[in-house]
Amino acid sequence: MPTIEVSRKILEKLAGRKITEDMLDRVKGEIEEENEGAIKLEIGDTNRPDLWSVEGVARVYRERGMPKLKLKKSDKKIIVDKTVETIRPYIAGFIARKAEITEELLLDLIQLQEKIAENFGRKREKISIGIYNYADAKFPLRYKAIEPSGIKFAPLEFEEEMNLDEILEKHPKGWQYGHIVRKHKLYPIFTDSRNQVLSFPPVINSNHLGRVREGTSDIFIEATGSDIKPTILAVNVIALALQDRGASIESIEIQYPYATPLGRKVTTPLVFDDKMSIPQSLAEERLGLSLNAEDMISLLKSMQYDAVRRGKNILVTIPYYRRDVMHPFDIMEDIAIAYGYGNIRPAEVKSFTPGGFSAYTSLSERARRSMIGMGFQEIMSPILSNKAALEDKMRSTEKIIEIENFMSETYSAVRNGVLPSLLNMLGKNLHVEYPHRIFEFGECAVLDTDPKSAAKLAAAIADTSIGYEDISSVVDALLGMLGVKYELKPSKSKSFIEGRQAHIIVDKKAAGIVGEVDPQVLQNWGIDTPVVAFEIDANSLAQ
Repeated sequence: MPTIEVSRKILEKLAGRKITEDMLDRVKGEIEEENEGAIKLEIGDTNRPDLWSVEGVARVYRERGMPKLKLKKSDKKIIVDKTVETIRPYIAGFIARKAEITEELLLDLIQLQEKIAENFGRKREKISIGIYNYADAKFPLRYKAIEPSGIKFAPLEFEEEMNLDEILEKHPKGWQYGHIVRKHKLYPIFTDSRNQVLSFPPVINSNHLGRVREGTSDIFIEATGSDIKPTILAVNVIALALQDRGASIESIEIQYPYATPLGRKVTTPLVFDDKMSIPQSLAEERLGLSLNAEDMISLLKSMQYDAVRRGKNILVTIPYYRRDVMHPFDIMEDIAIAYGYGNIRPAEVKSFTPGGFSAYTSLSERARRSMIGMGFQEIMSPILSNKAALEDKMRSTEKIIEIENFMSETYSAVRNGVLPSLLNMLGKNLHVEYPHRIFEFGECAVLDTDPKSAAKLAAAIADTSIGYEDISSVVDALLGMLGVKYELKPSKSKSFIEGRQAHIIVDKKAAGIVGEVDPQVLQNWGIDTPVVAFEIDANSLAQ
């Protein structure tokens, strides 16, 4: 969970009231430590970067309704070159005038920058942020990609000029973040109209143009990233924080040579106008609270939403600095927080039912005990994966369920099988003594006529000398212990070696597959020893 350090004096000044620890439920916050007015505050929400600053926390106690971002339009532009389209395609920025940078404000600003980049920006992989003295840069600015040896500049805290490869080798930030750009032939660079370097995103700012000092009045802030909306969200959050400190915010026009989800010309910060309609009855259905429309609107405004009544529904405007509200239940959670969990009266239990294990739990326990008894070690892996792992590496043509607004490429799809998770584990443990015998009984999602959840059991053996018979005998022993009658019929999956694989048939239906994993699949996962495996739908085991 993000932990921020804030000054109690500044927090209460910005909030306009005294803040006690029992009030911090509203930001899912908890004081870890307080010393001489400095508070170390843990924020229990990893999807709310707007709360990761003293300004964001204070705003929750000060504002009713969505705070307005008072934007002034400037004539300043950032020109994007086509060379970054496949590398790090998006950029956003703004100018903050009369920011009056004090040492304390600069530290708070850097803290917010780092928290967004490290947490919301996935350690700068998805989003990185640069802060500059506005007076040092001559607009229009240019964002492009170049050969690593194509330019030299002195990175932050260094006097020596280096090319981009040298920065990755010599600068601490190069060691830390160099892997993000090394996979590309060209590296992104951000310059002004005189070709002076502002930064080498997402690695390091220039020591000349990329340094902000105490006493600076006007600053320029940019964010680069792999997804346009989160990138803009980052500058929205920082712009609002600086506005709360008294700065005047000016927008910048971004000119793209390629199409983006928001067009070829995008002005940032951008006030998104996302709305969601929720039925008034949802509060009682989900929270057990009998709230009328006026009550719901009041509670929503106390959580910085704008809301109006539309018949039997409430039309809610999502704050432009939040991207975590994806479902009406997210809004219900904020209503519950505003109402106060301690104020919700527990309902009386009107019926009694004895507890017990579900059929699924009983089945999974029997299957697990059987696999462990045969010398297999159980693993547990995330239900989320990605298209490359589920399709490309497995040579599979089965349809998968992808996530539209994913937070990370690594977790951008719901797995449709457990076997990729096992191969991923084997590929990361090549240094461990063989044989490897692992299994997992886990949740999946399959896309048939309609998407549906499923549970699958998969097991794999990796050894220097292993074959089909070694894994088919495991299937036979497992299904025998579970009392499942089955037969094997030839199959033609590209994930397994042709002629060394079979469908597991239960009740005349294909319930799973067993065989020797195809060498190309093993190579895709970086595995250099033979692997045999099986995977079976748990529903077919329930006899």
